[in-house]
Amino acid sequence: MGEYDPYKLIDEVETLLVSHGLEPARLPGRGGDRLAGASRLLRGFGLRPRLAPEDAVEFDVPFQGRINQD
Repeated sequence: MGEYDPYKLIDEVETLLVSHGLEPARLPGRGGDRLAGASRLLRGFGLRPRLAPEDAVEFDVPFQGRINQD
């Protein structure tokens, strides 16, 4: 299984859409949707989304909760 950067995929899709005469807009507050969509597409092609280290860590979950899965 290979890896691919989902952020790079998002940029490439935006470029493709512009080349087809469309005007994509990165709407505020929808970054999670873009990342989830790109990651899902990559997994659908049998690739693993390569995430930045800060995206792989759940900062809103207490450390103890991550260990015990509480």
